[in-house]
Amino acid sequence: MSATRDINAAWNETKKKAAREYPEKFLLGHRGVLHWNDGLLKVLDKTISAANFRKLNELAETEGCNVNQLVFGLIRYYEKRKA
Repeated sequence: MSATRDINAAWNETKKKAAREYPEKFLLGHRGVLHWNDGLLKVLDKTISAANFRKLNELAETEGCNVNQLVFGLIRYYEKRKA
């Protein structure tokens, strides 16, 4: 491996380790971005089962949108019904 790849791999491992060992200080966001945990975001569940992931993708495909748009719409629908 090249030096750049070694450095990138080491940095990625360090970010994962920091987020895992100090969740009160750091959050590992989407695409491996390390964020400070300022207390505004509470992570309840980081994983989705393979079956639910597949169902979500199939539903997004039948609706003609992407998963992000689908989840946004579902959350908006839920919030309107709850109020």
